[in-house]
Amino acid sequence: MLMGFKVGNFRSFQDVQYFSMIAGKTRNNENHIVLKNSHKILRFSGMFGANGSGKSNLILAFSIVQVLLSKGINCLINNQYYRGIDNGKEKNSYFEYELSLNDKLYSYGFEINIYKRIIVSEWLIDMTKNKKKIIFERDLQKQCYQSDILNKKHSNFTNCLEEMKKNQQTLFLGEMTRRLVMSSNNDAYFSDIISVFKFIMQDTVIIRPSTHKLFDIDYIKNKNKIIKILNALDINISDFVTEPDDINNIKAKLSDNDYQNLLHEIDVLSLKYSNVRFTLRIENDIYTIQKQNDNSYDVCSLKFLHKHNQDIYFGAYDESDGTIRILELIDILLTHDKLFLIDELDSSLHPILVTGLLKIFLKSKNSNQLVVTTHELKTLDFDLVRRDEIWFAEKEEKGNSRIYSLEEFRDVARFDRKIDKAYLEGRFGAIAQIDSDYED
Repeated sequence: MLMGFKVGNFRSFQDVQYFSMIAGKTRNNENHIVLKNSHKILRFSGMFGANGSGKSNLILAFSIVQVLLSKGINCLINNQYYRGIDNGKEKNSYFEYELSLNDKLYSYGFEINIYKRIIVSEWLIDMTKNKKKIIFERDLQKQCYQSDILNKKHSNFTNCLEEMKKNQQTLFLGEMTRRLVMSSNNDAYFSDIISVFKFIMQDTVIIRPSTHKLFDIDYIKNKNKIIKILNALDINISDFVTEPDDINNIKAKLSDNDYQNLLHEIDVLSLKYSNVRFTLRIENDIYTIQKQNDNSYDVCSLKFLHKHNQDIYFGAYDESDGTIRILELIDILLTHDKLFLIDELDSSLHPILVTGLLKIFLKSKNSNQLVVTTHELKTLDFDLVRRDEIWFAEKEEKGNSRIYSLEEFRDVARFDRKIDKAYLEGRFGAIAQIDSDYED
């Protein structure tokens, strides 16, 4: 589970900002907490703020880590450093995770120079015990590394560290995992590396508006549960089926680069999950895809039956944007042990649907975590969420973003207060300053 995330000198973030999923002193809704390694970890967090305040940049920071691990630093656009006053062109950018995985606590992070497209340092540290254990730590400027787990019996680990002493384009965590997968090495000696990589790359799901998304879950096999959830949210669908389709119809909706990336993603997931049919949401269509033994792709589109029209199945393109959005987000209720990062949760959704979806998630017993950005004020309700689950992003005078928790306002954010009203009154900051005297 995610305990915390730090990011600095990235887009609107100048100084290092710390986002925490550790529970505060709030006592209400204690069922929202999971106890891991004696730490109380939250399952949900919602970030509010004006347009352009930096909310989406937090989600983008997580996605940048995934890109770096899978493709290396050369694929980065080299102007993603802080570009406000005192810009960070020559400064290093900072990314760090705090994780609780398999009864262990980890710190994984790295520093990079985005403008020069070079990796400066990288580390993975086991923080479970009072005395930390360095899984690996490397400094590319000094061209040195250290590790508390070096062992002559595991020369591939030692050799990889040695070979990457001067490698400023590739993260060691990704390269070492790649070698382990290629060699089918399941040695418990490498479990720390595998666990952290798996969480960041496979168990972290990022959903942003207007992007296509592949889900490693078969919606047909989960049909009954999905329809039950749709009914609970008053969505007018009683059944859905698959209809044969063509991979070229998907290709036509994507750029060549995005299409090749999609096929690569399917190939990787197919190695991990054999005989599994994945679900793809793209534009206003939903497809199921399964890779065949001859390397072709069996593609179907989803068709939906409405409660009040039992004779005609409708394509996903016939459904409302809100229905498609719910079908895209419903994965948070179908899986386990994942981190979902959703930008603009309320996009295309009625406020009642937003709160309804959150209520179902927070009542569920699955172990997923959900972090969202939103403008939906109905979620600012202490009957629904905890004070420490509410975060704000705010632009300061020189254009840099800062993030902070409502927990900092314990005295103001009382449980007897209408938090949405207090927020709009500006008591917590993070709102647009509108000039009501403007004249053309």
